[in-house]
Amino acid sequence: MLPLATAAEIAGVSPASLYRFAAEGRLKFRRLAGRTLVETASLIALVKTAETWTPSNRGAAARAKRSERSRAAWEA
Repeated sequence: MLPLATAAEIAGVSPASLYRFAAEGRLKFRRLAGRTLVETASLIALVKTAETWTPSNRGAAARAKRSERSRAAWEA
C-alpha cells in the first residue's frame, strides 16, 4: 500500500488522475485509519499499461522551412 501522493509521484500523474483511474476500475484504493492508500499491485499494473514513447514528427516541416530561410539569408 502506498499513500496517494507517493503513488501519484511514482506514476507521474496528479492525485486527481489516480481517482479517475480508480473510477474507471484501473486502480484499487483501500481505506485505512481514515487514509486513502493505493494498492501497489494495481499501480504496477496501471504503469505497465502505459504506451511506449515515440518521438513526434510534429513541426518538422516548419523547422525545415525556417532552416531553409536562414540558409538563404546567410548566403545572400
